[in-house]
Amino acid sequence: MAHKNDYSVIVFFPNDKPKKWGFVHKLDGFAKFLDEKHPDWEYMNVYNRRTREYLTRFIKGAVVPEYLFFNL
Repeated sequence: MAHKNDYSVIVFFPNDKPKKWGFVHKLDGFAKFLDEKHPDWEYMNVYNRRTREYLTRFIKGAVVPEYLFFNL
């Protein structure tokens, strides 16, 4: 199964507005990017980019898989 920018992600911060990324490829790499560039993030909601369907939520510090294997 090919995965190419399957996800849209909205990231929530404690004292700022949420930010959206529209073309996310690997979720684990994206979580590492957030830890490095936006260390104050709290959680992220993951959506199917093509259908806009909500898939799941990851809280900072949780184990984030490379890909989700449902609803894509």
